[in-house]
Amino acid sequence: MTEMQDVNGSNWNYLIVLDACRYDMFKDNYEDFLSGELSKKKSRGAATPEWLWNTFTSRYNYNYVSANPYINSYGLTLKEMVGGCEQDWDARNKFQNIVDVWDTNWDDKLNTVRPEEMTDTALENLEYSKTIIHYIQPHRPYISGNDTEHSWAPKAEIEGQEKSAKRKFFDKTRPLWSPIFRKMPYTIQSKIKSVFGMGNDFEKLVREKGEEQVIEYYRQDLRMALEEVARLVEELDGKVVVTADHGELLGEGGWGHYIGGEEDELRHVPWLEIEEK
Repeated sequence: MTEMQDVNGSNWNYLIVLDACRYDMFKDNYEDFLSGELSKKKSRGAATPEWLWNTFTSRYNYNYVSANPYINSYGLTLKEMVGGCEQDWDARNKFQNIVDVWDTNWDDKLNTVRPEEMTDTALENLEYSKTIIHYIQPHRPYISGNDTEHSWAPKAEIEGQEKSAKRKFFDKTRPLWSPIFRKMPYTIQSKIKSVFGMGNDFEKLVREKGEEQVIEYYRQDLRMALEEVARLVEELDGKVVVTADHGELLGEGGWGHYIGGEEDELRHVPWLEIEEK
């Protein structure tokens, strides 16, 4: 059985989080950039919100440098940002300090934070004994695929955009229909979503570019992030661990990730302990 990821009970000075990074893809690529002892862990969530509320349950003396808007210093809770979520989890109540890289360094053209911008900002904010550095890659949108049409829901919520009533209904009732729905072939899922207006832009990208090409975009963006992580690690003194908040479905019954998922591709994440200098 895969051991549960234990962020708060582990020894580290710097925890580097790669958003939506699968264990298997990390394992196949990391050695071109990093060295250390790699193990497989089970994430406490299949999506960032679930990982956050299950991992950070009290207050911690951590500095959180984040490209992900779910971790923000503005007091917006997960309940306010995530459709169907009843968790009043607020990052301000969990961490000593938060650096909103998703706000200060957001690339409006790419609709994301470039990994090199993340590295540069992290290096300017290391005045704490324990720092979490949360890259958004290999999460969409894919820089390598010029995937500019991706809709970044958390940032849209922060900027005041409302979800449709239909979307809120589907999010609220997801626990009821999702287990059956996800057992259907992907082609049938896609048709049903199209009829009910549930299709997402990830599936649109797959239809337009093809499965193999989308998987290659994911791999390329992961490698972009790993290159920047390697540059960051060179400047860090102390114990460094590289991990992920959750994984990603890349055609194994669907695309992307969702709260409550139990697939190995969503729950198995890397835990790379890098040797101290």
